[in-house]
Amino acid sequence: MSFHHRLLAISDWLNHWVERLLLLAGVTISVILFVQVLARYAGHSLSWSEEVGRYLLVATTFLGATVAYKRAHFIGLAGFGARFGLLVERLITRSLQALTLGCFGLITWYGVIYTLKSWDQTSTAIQMPMSLPISVVPVSGAIFLIHILTDMTRRKSAPKSTDEDAE
Repeated sequence: MSFHHRLLAISDWLNHWVERLLLLAGVTISVILFVQVLARYAGHSLSWSEEVGRYLLVATTFLGATVAYKRAHFIGLAGFGARFGLLVERLITRSLQALTLGCFGLITWYGVIYTLKSWDQTSTAIQMPMSLPISVVPVSGAIFLIHILTDMTRRKSAPKSTDEDAE
């Protein structure tokens, strides 16, 4: 099994579980906010509901971005370099991949540092360490790195398989 196929298997596995986690987070947000509305009509308020909903929304944003990258459902420059020939298109693609890899490498690195520094801080309503909701930044950054490395190790002679995007 080649390095690319191992990375692809890891990338697909991660994407599979992130999609399940996103579904769970979306359902959880919906249930919490629905119960909060019912509680307000009953004259009570759940002090923790908005805080948990906010943290879950941030997590779905960061983790959802990794799924969007994996499935290539984002605004991009697809075909921009094709006007100038295959060599320029490959150069642009490799340059963008390298820049993206560097960007998410920095996000992951500083995300880990910030997560560790925020361990002593607690959230207002539920009093959990703030490093827990902040940890989504380095986790999603690491997932991005795996997806980007998978793309970078793909042979460019063969077109991108639709099977790789289906998972």
